[in-house]
Amino acid sequence: MVRAMKRSVFEEQSAKRREQRVKHPASCSMRHALCAMLFIAVFMSGCIKDRTWKIGESAPEISAVDLNDQTVKLSDFRGKVIVVRFWSAGCKACLDEMPVIDAFSKRHKDKGLAVLAVNRGESKEWVEKFVIRLNISYPVLLDPAAIASKKYSVTTVPTTFFIDRNGIARKVIPGPMTQELFEKTVLELL
Repeated sequence: MVRAMKRSVFEEQSAKRREQRVKHPASCSMRHALCAMLFIAVFMSGCIKDRTWKIGESAPEISAVDLNDQTVKLSDFRGKVIVVRFWSAGCKACLDEMPVIDAFSKRHKDKGLAVLAVNRGESKEWVEKFVIRLNISYPVLLDPAAIASKKYSVTTVPTTFFIDRNGIARKVIPGPMTQELFEKTVLELL
């Protein structure tokens, strides 16, 4: 009996909806058109890339705090070849590659190489533990609100950007890379 009542109430509501659609077919198609436009707008917004990063143009400015609470800007390194490396402590490839990059950086510092490690979204205390453990000598910057990451459209870590002495973005490598590729890319800019 209860099922029969529920079924009849359901059938009655369905009939009313069908009747409304028949009476107002334009409102139904208008609703579908609006839904389709909304879907397309949302879908397309994910496809539009940030126009601030483009190979061959000036690299976007970064201003972030280092582990000594000092503000560091990308423009402070103008005139040098700059490697900007976005990383996180949970990224094994990031941690494995950091000492190798540090050793290379020390060998080529006098030739005008600057490396900046930009940590994505982790606390200063957490980052310090890894930097101390890895004995990294190049500047490590904090990006807790992912502002620099957004400027550079970083979607994965590690992501490495190579910037020439004039501040022009020359190459980006998302994901892990070999030591040979890293060294070759830097040496071409030095």
